[in-house]
Amino acid sequence: MPELLHLLIGPTLETLEMVITSAAVSGLFGTVLGVLLVVTERGRVLSAPWTYRVLNTLTNIGRSIPFIILLVAIIPFTRWIVGSAIGTRAAIVPLIVGAIPYVGRLVEATLREVDNGVIEAVLTMGATPWQVIRKAYLPEAVPGIIRAMTVVSITLVSYSAMAGAVGGGGLGDLAIRYGYQGFRTDVMVGTVAVLVLMIQGMQWSGDVFARYYQRDTAPALSRGRRSLSRASRATAAFVSAGVVLGGLAAGVVTLHRSAAGPRPLRVGVCPIPHAEILEHLRPMLRRQGIELEILPFNDYIQPNLALSSGDLDANFFQHVPFMERFNHDHGTHVVSVARVHIEPLGLYPGRTRTTARLRDGDVVAIANDPVNSGRGLLLLQAAGLIQLRTGNSINTTVRDIVGNPRHLKIRELEAAQLPRSVEDANAAVINTNYALAAHLDPLKDALFVEHSDSPYANVLATLPSRASEPRILALARALQSEDDRKFILRKYKGAVIPAF
Repeated sequence: MPELLHLLIGPTLETLEMVITSAAVSGLFGTVLGVLLVVTERGRVLSAPWTYRVLNTLTNIGRSIPFIILLVAIIPFTRWIVGSAIGTRAAIVPLIVGAIPYVGRLVEATLREVDNGVIEAVLTMGATPWQVIRKAYLPEAVPGIIRAMTVVSITLVSYSAMAGAVGGGGLGDLAIRYGYQGFRTDVMVGTVAVLVLMIQGMQWSGDVFARYYQRDTAPALSRGRRSLSRASRATAAFVSAGVVLGGLAAGVVTLHRSAAGPRPLRVGVCPIPHAEILEHLRPMLRRQGIELEILPFNDYIQPNLALSSGDLDANFFQHVPFMERFNHDHGTHVVSVARVHIEPLGLYPGRTRTTARLRDGDVVAIANDPVNSGRGLLLLQAAGLIQLRTGNSINTTVRDIVGNPRHLKIRELEAAQLPRSVEDANAAVINTNYALAAHLDPLKDALFVEHSDSPYANVLATLPSRASEPRILALARALQSEDDRKFILRKYKGAVIPAF
């Protein structure tokens, strides 16, 4: 239980930071957008048909883009705004951009429900367009706007689950990496429990405030000028609530980052075993004045892109063949600083428990990225299941299979998905980091394991311009220290082998 609570605290704060900040900012700009969509329509108090058409079109475009696509599509804009494309602050930017048109439409729908008689009553008193907005539209729509922002906040909790794509953390990312991919039911249950409590709290608060302002708002026609004063107080209260919400967001950010101090050394990793190894070394490096910021990623692409763009100082997740192929395909210049460990690739049983029982047409799953796909095919060749015309070349593809006596069907899947999909195949070639997360022991559970002379040692990598920086060199020394060797041997019991 203490370990689970420790795991939940950080991601909970990150989710609150993302949701509260993005809800406050998108609520402000979305409300302005919603007001403009109403008042600029033909025949309204600020009739401007062309402005309305432009805003309406932009809003529709903004709502048409799925959030996961928006998340990566605006990376240059995110980097320009917050100085980095990874981390919790980086996730807040697309959350705001994605929520503004959504808020705008909800606010627009709420304002359109305001009784036209109220608007006409205010206009007959000689009110200006701004006064109509401030003293009629917004006050009468306060309960609806509160309910709309409640819906938006809950939606942002769901969107924040995708923050792992940019190393943003949060409860959704915790559930995916440590719960789903790590086969930890307690993490999944704990995360769901926190999310349920969080969303229930949001819904309850929204309902309470909405009911309060609903009771406080009677039809303006029956109250004359006095109703305007009362409505103004409601508007002031609503604005004050927005200020408090913004202050709360700032407070969460401040509390979460109060211990940050000087900029830490940012290292992108896979959760297992790379993050575990760095966590073990954190005290050693702290004694040398080096603070690590360990950023787990769910894939093999973003850590190199983030390194190349300057969002990371180093990464620790890949082997040299993958790195060289990535540099060739993406025009990057990532270099190795230190060999750390070897994770022998293994062929694991699915519906078929031994290689001898594999039959014609059986399915074998392998990773779908170019290097690990070729590595998986080489493992199948070493196991005597297929023959490749390329011999032992690491650039092998499924098109290079020239001998397949059992007519095995090779299926390529996302590497992280292989442990979850192994039961749907007859066997699967799984990277050791994902096998360990799924509680698979390469030495006991694998049908066939890569030889110990594997060239696929995982390395600490960085850019050439940073390879000689003192902090990078200190991290390399720590990763190749005797203390780290003993930790790897003790922790993984031969499933991960030191390569130094």
